Amino acid sequence: MKRKVSRDEMNLAEFPLAILSTRSDPSIKTLEFKDTVRGKNGELTERSWIITGADKFGLPTASDDEVLLGLLKLSVDTGLAARKVVFTRYELMKILHWSTEGRNYSRLQKSLDRLSGVRIKAKNGFYDNDSKAHCTKNFGIIDEYEINDGRDERKPSFFTWSEVLFNSFQVGFIKKLDLDFYLSLKSAVSKRLYRYLDKHFWYKPKIAIDLFLLAHEKIGISRNYKYVSSLRQQIDPAVEELIEKGFISNVEYEQRQIIFIKQETQTSKPLDKKQIVLSKLIERGVREASAKGIVYDACEDMLSRIEAIIDYFDKLKAKGGITKNPAGFLFKAVSNPRSFCLPSDTQKPLVLENPKKSDNLEAQYLVERKKEISRIKMEVEPELLEKTEIQVRNALSNIAPLIGASKLEEAIKHGVDEKLAVLFALPSYQEWLSKRL
Repeated sequence: MKRKVSRDEMNLAEFPLAILSTRSDPSIKTLEFKDTVRGKNGELTERSWIITGADKFGLPTASDDEVLLGLLKLSVDTGLAARKVVFTRYELMKILHWSTEGRNYSRLQKSLDRLSGVRIKAKNGFYDNDSKAHCTKNFGIIDEYEINDGRDERKPSFFTWSEVLFNSFQVGFIKKLDLDFYLSLKSAVSKRLYRYLDKHFWYKPKIAIDLFLLAHEKIGISRNYKYVSSLRQQIDPAVEELIEKGFISNVEYEQRQIIFIKQETQTSKPLDKKQIVLSKLIERGVREASAKGIVYDACEDMLSRIEAIIDYFDKLKAKGGITKNPAGFLFKAVSNPRSFCLPSDTQKPLVLENPKKSDNLEAQYLVERKKEISRIKMEVEPELLEKTEIQVRNALSNIAPLIGASKLEEAIKHGVDEKLAVLFALPSYQEWLSKRL
């Protein structure tokens, strides 16, 4: 049986949105989480993530996290075509693996009330994938919703994403999420830990983090747990479940630090050169998103040169040759590796092997883009492809008589490809070129 492949918005995977309980406590009206990250210039920046719920409905609960991901699955199935998404309650409950008994209809509406009433103040805590920078935003999750019983097709149920969150979907700050696996996890701690680790395992197969930071700021475990032993009592069952289900292979504890090691399955790609280079850059202080942008589309020769620059950087740093902003120095060097001069380089400036290569870059981009779209079509759910094609076909129905059957099918195929490119955040030519040169 094909698993439900959905998406997760990566800001919401970084910090909690909901309390870990399935019931909201009316006396708790605000949640606040903080961490510190290194900025573009190497300086430390404190981020905060403040969540407030509506007085009437309270803060989101652990069940509401599930509903949010179910709503995102509904939106993904439309190709993320619009903020407003039409749905049926039966369809959503099937996605969530909920039974369709009466109390779950009420449970769903209460979740929508809490999700539509919540506000998030992200101070330096919202990553804008368009500007490639953290910023401060105050936003909601759902602007509105309407529930109807489905008997009148003229009045379907719908919900509308907030503009801020939907824009984040559109600019590609989303990642794949195995929704079936997520829903199979037993505890709210397991589910929250899975989303956080699943985001960061993309960059490297080994994650080390302060136990208190992970527990209090990334999972949302109460700060009343002040000792390593008490925090481990909360986290260890979730870790054991993720090991048992084959998501992580092992964890190690080093005083206050916990280290997660990703499980490499038979279907997983082995650790390749891109992942190795990516890990080396992150370990030396280069921001994860920046490091990803550098290695994402680098060829084998370019990756080798970046590794040589990293080795040279290590030697310079060890000799005291880099004292001011080492991470910034390294980032600048690997951003344009052909221009950076290594001791092993000849006196002649490094140039492209083929002087005419730049003339063929756009053609190369189009070939690689086409291959990536073909790969996506093979991996996504057939239902998503079918719905995307229906949307494109309906959009082109007015010009169908003017262009003929063969041209229409060609236009539909192109339209589906373009929608998939947006949905899976494929780089534009300019983005691709900036990483290539």
